[in-house]
Amino acid sequence: MANTLLIEEFIEFVTLNVQSRNEKAIAASIKEKLMVLGLEVTEDDTAAKVNGNAGNIIARLKGDPGIPAVLFSAHMDRVANNGCIQPVVDAENGIIVSRGDTILAADDVAGICAILEGLRKVTASSMPHGDVEIVITVCEEVGVVGSQYLDFNRFKAKMAYVFDAPGRFGRIINQGPTKCKIKIGVKGRSAHAGNEPEKGINAIKVAAIALSQIREGRISPCTTSNFGIFQAGTSTNVVCDYAEIIGEARSTKAIELEQYLIEMGNCFQAIAKQYQTEVTVQTEILYDTFRIEEAAPIAQIASNAMRQLGVEPVFATSGGGMDGNRFNKQGIPSIGIATGYFGNHTKDEYVYIEDMQKAGDFVAELVKAVSKSALTG
Repeated sequence: MANTLLIEEFIEFVTLNVQSRNEKAIAASIKEKLMVLGLEVTEDDTAAKVNGNAGNIIARLKGDPGIPAVLFSAHMDRVANNGCIQPVVDAENGIIVSRGDTILAADDVAGICAILEGLRKVTASSMPHGDVEIVITVCEEVGVVGSQYLDFNRFKAKMAYVFDAPGRFGRIINQGPTKCKIKIGVKGRSAHAGNEPEKGINAIKVAAIALSQIREGRISPCTTSNFGIFQAGTSTNVVCDYAEIIGEARSTKAIELEQYLIEMGNCFQAIAKQYQTEVTVQTEILYDTFRIEEAAPIAQIASNAMRQLGVEPVFATSGGGMDGNRFNKQGIPSIGIATGYFGNHTKDEYVYIEDMQKAGDFVAELVKAVSKSALTG
């Protein structure tokens, strides 16, 4: 069983009322804990840029300038919830669950707790180390938005470990997808639904027919799509003259994503032509794919550190994005680390206490490994 402080801290964080763009309460608590540990702590100006009430937290534990810096990251927001998460410690199974009416928010409170746990071990020891940089972001769950506004020039680290992945500790995410936002507008023609419906063109019907014909879900092992928002209509007595569909597509292969977007657009255009109306298709890349080879230094350091803890690393590709996508895009090699949670974004979410503890030990082990590598040449 993990130490009591780790569990208490996890419960403290998840019971705070936190949403994307409403991270002020958890940000204040995290900053205070980091300052108590002796880190230099700042909050950037991202709040105003995302219309939120907190910015990204950037902290630094100063170290020997002759030893390479290392960066650890997690995010403080969570997916939509009722604002009243009630965690339950299941000691028999070694997990923490929610009461069952909302998410648990182990994604990504488990990552925050692991980083804090690791920092306590580092600061309580006499191990030599370089600068340890910490980034806790806002608005990750709404398109990895918060980290978009980080000033990457302020970081010394040439490697970043992002504690934001589901699965048992030992799972390493070395590949993540590009995510593309899709917005489709379908035009119809309004008419009185009782007096002259034949003069109208029902945008809902046109959109529904097109949706029924396009591929969605698992397109290939590398590509997925989902259309999750459909907005249309104002009244039942008016033929709907406009419908809007919002979705996404993800892929670790750029050519597959490009081909899918063309295919999807052509399908909507064909259906619009059949019904003598128009559609508009807008796409926006939210973040880009990455791949870190298993032989890369950042991956090898992680693998060796895990083995020191008696855990065999398992490399995997993720279907989700994370702040690591942006670190990699900005030239800071980054991989994701699983912290033991499952069922994230659902009411069935849970986390293994043991894995959070191991992830915390891993933070300290990574700091030690980077230092040792530098000192031994």
